[in-house]
Amino acid sequence: MKNRAVRCQAAAVLAGCMLLFGCSPLEKGREQTCVSCDDQRLVRIVPVTKDSALEPGQRLQQPLDLTQTEWEAAVRSVMVRRIHRPMLGPSYQGAAEPAFSEEEVRYLGASLRRAFQQATAQEQVLFALARPSEAGVEQVTSGAWFVEADRIHLRLANCWVAVTMPSIRKQIWIDPLFAQAGTFYELVPGERQKLVAGSRESRNPFRTELVELTIEYPALSAPSSPPASSTRPEQPSDSRSLEEQLGLLKRLHEQELITEEEYQAKKRQLLDRL
Repeated sequence: MKNRAVRCQAAAVLAGCMLLFGCSPLEKGREQTCVSCDDQRLVRIVPVTKDSALEPGQRLQQPLDLTQTEWEAAVRSVMVRRIHRPMLGPSYQGAAEPAFSEEEVRYLGASLRRAFQQATAQEQVLFALARPSEAGVEQVTSGAWFVEADRIHLRLANCWVAVTMPSIRKQIWIDPLFAQAGTFYELVPGERQKLVAGSRESRNPFRTELVELTIEYPALSAPSSPPASSTRPEQPSDSRSLEEQLGLLKRLHEQELITEEEYQAKKRQLLDRL
């Protein structure tokens, strides 16, 4: 009787883990492996099925034995650019910046190394990360990693998505390839990286594509120059016409993104260049 009670308790704990972290013990007869799973971060090995972003039967170059330093270099090299869409005025792009914080780089470096030492040619590695924002709302980044044709592939479903609904948060933790509607970022390929055109469909019916980046992994150990986004900085504002700069400055002021004092000071600075 005691052993039966222990087994029932263990089953209840496992069911709770499955519900909270999306760690289904079996999918079409194959196990999912939780490399690192909690309510803030997860890295999970899952089989490729007909419901996956990859094609069934597509053979990947896994397992792959890279060092933690090499995985950290791959994760650190991923750059994104925010796309700002104000309610008034046209949208505009921000500067390129790292997709992952240094803490996330170290976490993913260690977790991806362990995951890809175990992953087979018919499995992909899903991940999800939650970080607090200045506004107190969690921002979630999630997607999938796999290796094919001497390249590490990162399929990014969400990047810094502000999640306020528990149901959406839970859905992403169950399926990190579930993409929130609306894209507010774009991947910026660097040296030895490229974007994949025509990425496969998202799990979210309101999103038709996932953003995908490939990274040449044999070059991770070799010295390389900074990403293209760093060597080619954003076009300086003074290369635009004065009229364009004044128009942009006025829109920022009207949208209350800058103060009256900042608006007047910058306006005088621009006019002094005449």
